[in-house]
Amino acid sequence: MAPRDEAELRRQQIIDGALRAFSQLGFERATNRDIARAAGIGSPGLIYHYFKDKTDLLYQVVRERMPLIQLVDSMKELDDTPPEVVLPQLAGRLAHLINQPLTVAIGKIIIGEVLRHPQLAQVINEIGPGRAMNLLAAYLERQMALGRLRRTDPQIAVRLLLGPLYAYFLSRYVLNQPEAHAISPHAMATEAVELFLRAMQPEADQKSFS
Repeated sequence: MAPRDEAELRRQQIIDGALRAFSQLGFERATNRDIARAAGIGSPGLIYHYFKDKTDLLYQVVRERMPLIQLVDSMKELDDTPPEVVLPQLAGRLAHLINQPLTVAIGKIIIGEVLRHPQLAQVINEIGPGRAMNLLAAYLERQMALGRLRRTDPQIAVRLLLGPLYAYFLSRYVLNQPEAHAISPHAMATEAVELFLRAMQPEADQKSFS
């Protein structure tokens, strides 16, 4: 195995170890020794050969292991396909991804730490929620300009679309509400998109149904 391949293998090993340590102990409590033990490496100091600090390590855990990041990356390629086609497709993918064990594990790590660490919240927001909202808001704004959606503030619109799904994730996977467990991710995502599209019909279309 080439040295570069060995280095990347070790880097991935540390990321997996950090994910296990952060999941079990929390970001704040997990030490370099805990991470090294979970990664199966002998020296905790080796971590800093690959990562600047623990915040950088968590960044890489989210960037490389969080299934939702793949969905966020795909939003860069949203074209001018109508929202009644694009949004249900996104909803279907989102419903599948939010039910993945990795999504739940990393989501709980993030929720547990960002309130205590504003700097960490900013880092996570830049690669996840904030980026997703801005990409989707830009798509919605184009659809408004094309007359396919009712004109409103796109940043408000994207929060109307994603807000119910964030609430669903919290109620099902963090608060562990039985009522939320009775709702499938697919049903929740589908209904949220259908209601959003109905509310965002252009004004002329809304009048025709009144």
